[in-house]
Parts: sequence; C-alpha cells; structure tokens
Amino acid sequence: MARGDVGGLTDAFDRHLHRVERHLADADPDLPPGGARDAAAIAAVSLTMLGIKALKVLPGIPFLPGYKGVLLIPLYLVAARLTRTRLGATLTGLTMGTVAFLLGDGRYGVFEIAKHVAPGLVVDLLYPLVVRVAAPGTGRLRRIVAWSALGFLAAIGRFATITVVALAVQPPALVFAVLLPGLLVHGIFGVLSGIVTAPLLAAFDRDRRTQESS
Repeated sequence: MARGDVGGLTDAFDRHLHRVERHLADADPDLPPGGARDAAAIAAVSLTMLGIKALKVLPGIPFLPGYKGVLLIPLYLVAARLTRTRLGATLTGLTMGTVAFLLGDGRYGVFEIAKHVAPGLVVDLLYPLVVRVAAPGTGRLRRIVAWSALGFLAAIGRFATITVVALAVQPPALVFAVLLPGLLVHGIFGVLSGIVTAPLLAAFDRDRRTQESS
C-alpha cells in the first residue's frame, strides 16, 4: 500500500457498492438520486470497514491495538470524498458503530458507537481545509503529510472517546496505566494512515474521471 497498491480496498468497496445500489433500486426505486448515491457510498464504506474489523477474530495476529486505524481512517476520507452531505464520514462512523454494536463488538456496550463516530466528526470538520492543502497537482510528499496530519487527529479523537468512556465505567487507575502507551500507538498508526489515504483517494479520483469520460 505504501507503493500505492490499494486494489484490495477499492475492489472490496466496488463490490459492496454494486450490491447496495442493486438493493436500493429494488427496495426504494423512488429514492432521490443524490440520496441514493450517498446512502450507497456510506453503506459500502461501512461494509468495507466491517471486513477489516473482522480480522480481529483471527488468532495469533501480532499487532498492537489500533493497527486497523491504518486502513479504517482512510475509509472515513473516502466517505467524505464520495458523498455530497457534509456529514458523510460521521454518518459512516454512526453506521459502522451501530452495526458493530449489534454484532457484540467491544466492551462498553452502546457507548462503543461513539468511538466510531468521533473520527468521522474530525474528518468532516477538517476535510475541507486539508483537501485544499492536498489538492491534485501538489507534491506527493505534501499530500501524504496533509493526510497523515488529519489521520493523526482522527486517531486521537477516537482514542480520546475510548478514554472518556473507559473512565466512566472502569477504575481511573487502570485507565491511566494504559493512557500514554495507547495514545502513542494510536497516534503512530493515525500518522501512518496517510500513506494509504493519498493513493486511495487518488485511485477513486481516477475511477471517477474514467466514469465521467465514458
């Protein structure tokens, strides 16, 4: 992925998108085109995220907590890029969090939803600014740095939400014992997400231009 090979993510997204579009066409053919496109994109991104989250059920994966942020955070950016609503990433996090909660994910019950919504809020808030800094035509390094900075903030927002929830339901001493290591790990993987975000958004932009030209 650092070399720009993001086919695993784009292929999964395209597969889910076509499934959702067919379902929406059958279930609600009168849905406005703009709303249908946003709903399909949000659902497809959420399904792609769930596929990544499912990796945690596999035994013996020697990764630190938060490593999935390298792949999940860029997908929030995809949601912001492909939807017309200003809350595309937030709605994606809400969808993802709700489904994950219904599937029994996490330790904090319904409060688990918040940790998925928080990165979406950060992305929706800062995306218009960062997209100008990382506009097409700027240098590759500049784009990676810009997306890495946003990834770092999104990861910190997610970790802060987890910390607040943990403080509410666990002894503070236990939470503080893992606070600094957790902050460091999530921050590092948030920064590394920019290496995936830059080629991933470029791939979607190329697909969009190809569709428009055809």
